[in-house]
Amino acid sequence: MRKAFWSSVVACALLAGCASIYPHTERAAKQRDCASGDTCAIAVNVACTRFYGCELSVDYDLVLIKGRGKSANIVWRLTGDSGASFPSNGIVLDHSEFQCSAGPETKEFTCADKHADFGVFKYRVNVTVPRSVFGPRGVPSLDPWIVND
Repeated sequence: MRKAFWSSVVACALLAGCASIYPHTERAAKQRDCASGDTCAIAVNVACTRFYGCELSVDYDLVLIKGRGKSANIVWRLTGDSGASFPSNGIVLDHSEFQCSAGPETKEFTCADKHADFGVFKYRVNVTVPRSVFGPRGVPSLDPWIVND
């Protein structure tokens, strides 16, 4: 009984020590202002580490589209891990204000914003890493915002 207890203590200490080797750093939220009629580019970074899986981030958590009445294009481009790609549902915006489609390559996704009226929209970013040294990897989705001014 005593041997099992000490074995458990040692195993917990080893796991806690390994977790501290790769600390998680928080990012500060940033806003991107884009004018209607222009193309607004957003970088989507995929960072895959050896054993900890992949992390997804966008350079701007809030995209503000200014200039009501004119349409705007929002383009998301993948950066980071070279094996990452957008699936067919790479950007999910469930609203009639937006028309989204994948680019000719799986590294880009575009949504046309009609920008007819004011609105606050949450969207989802989906990315997969089908080819990596450690096999196919799923990447947790990300849920940033778009605001039509």
